[in-house]
Amino acid sequence: MMVDTSTSPIVDVHCHPFVNQGELTPNQFADLVSFPGGSLEFMAEGGVDVNDDLIDELQGVRRDVVYFRYLLHQLANFFDCEPHLELIVKERNKAIQNYAGYVKNLYADCNLTTLIADFGYPNDPSVDKAQFTKDMPVEVIPIYRIEPLIAELLEADIGWDEFRLRYDDALARALEHEGYRGLKSIIAYRTGLDISPLSRSPDQGLKALDAIRRGTGDQATKKLRDHLLCRALELCMEHNLPMQIHTGLGDFEVNLVLCRPALLMDLLRFPTFRACRVLLVHSGYPYHTEAGYLANVLPRVYCDVSEGIPFAAHAARRIYAETLEMAPLSKVVYGSDGFALPEINYIGAKLGKTALAQALEDLVNDGMLSQDEAQDAAGLILAGNARRLYGLD
Repeated sequence: MMVDTSTSPIVDVHCHPFVNQGELTPNQFADLVSFPGGSLEFMAEGGVDVNDDLIDELQGVRRDVVYFRYLLHQLANFFDCEPHLELIVKERNKAIQNYAGYVKNLYADCNLTTLIADFGYPNDPSVDKAQFTKDMPVEVIPIYRIEPLIAELLEADIGWDEFRLRYDDALARALEHEGYRGLKSIIAYRTGLDISPLSRSPDQGLKALDAIRRGTGDQATKKLRDHLLCRALELCMEHNLPMQIHTGLGDFEVNLVLCRPALLMDLLRFPTFRACRVLLVHSGYPYHTEAGYLANVLPRVYCDVSEGIPFAAHAARRIYAETLEMAPLSKVVYGSDGFALPEINYIGAKLGKTALAQALEDLVNDGMLSQDEAQDAAGLILAGNARRLYGLD
């Protein structure tokens, strides 16, 4: 007896838009489909000569990750070829001559039905929300990232009253008139998740912006960002929409220690914010057990397993299992953090389904769940919880 997820619909609760990259070389494909670690530009900034030896070294790093090997095997099955990068890229280059048809077939193969996409990354004018939504063969639900707006306002020659007005107006407009179904913050990347709930005071925003403008106060930027996150939480509550907060792993810029989900406890248990539905993006991997705990004790907190799945590859089963140690079955949602290429969403869905079935079957074998309960839980985690969270039905 096995939990069967093979034909289950899947909602990718956290990903990013992308454009048709055209035909690719094997090196280009490996760069685009891999986790965003150190690149040639990253090494060049450190004074390392960019030459063929460095290119080979970095390609080896990307291709030797277990996730990448898994991706090759899954795409080889899709294309019915041997699991060699050169053959797979050759078949892909043929398939993308009908790009829309290729993406449709790819997503149909894993029954991916919905992309909940953060349009704040990539910050590229060629990635148009309306065009991406039109081009995708599945439902697209846009999410608004607050950091590009903050950067834009910091560059403007305005005082606090105008800053706050523009900030509130832009977010309200996005949620009320531009089709966005929630907000997202990557404050973890900028100043960390140790955020006092008292930061919600408008006086903190005023004082912080004033200090930034005058070049005084080394904590001014953090205080401003903390205040603006609190305001975003309030706006999500006013519009009855979820707030996504990045936690845990990210690219080489992230300070992992400052991204632990537990750092959000004071903020999210503060009475003012208890009503806000908050999605802990990536479930804080590798601190995902903390996210599971928060989802247990804070009624409106949810766990999104993206990025750890698929990029941590064989850890996927363990991520589900350890998150579910405390997180309610109704508060864990699948996601991939797919970007750049549609294959990442595809591989995430394939791995996400297989690993979830294994983790739930373990619970059945241990007498924790019945077979029917496990099958129902699979439907919730892969699609149902996300559809309820974002009001898609």
